[in-house]
Amino acid sequence: MFFFVGVFPRERELAVASLRCDHCHEEAAQHVVESGSRLWVFFVPLFTFARRYVMVCANCGWTTEVSREFATRLERAATQERPPR
Repeated sequence: MFFFVGVFPRERELAVASLRCDHCHEEAAQHVVESGSRLWVFFVPLFTFARRYVMVCANCGWTTEVSREFATRLERAATQERPPR
């Protein structure tokens, strides 16, 4: 009997917000990214674990870890600003 099991990294961009960077002190686009590891069994993704949320500055590339609540708040704000399709 064979089992195909694997753990692979996963990154997903949640939102892009124009905020002031803590490192370069410039107002620039901040990409909010959710990263984690995903467990696969027989080529089927089961669940994601070890999630963390970071903000990446588009100007200097500095990453800042943020809370899940802050990331979801920015994601909601970004989806409300987009015009309906």
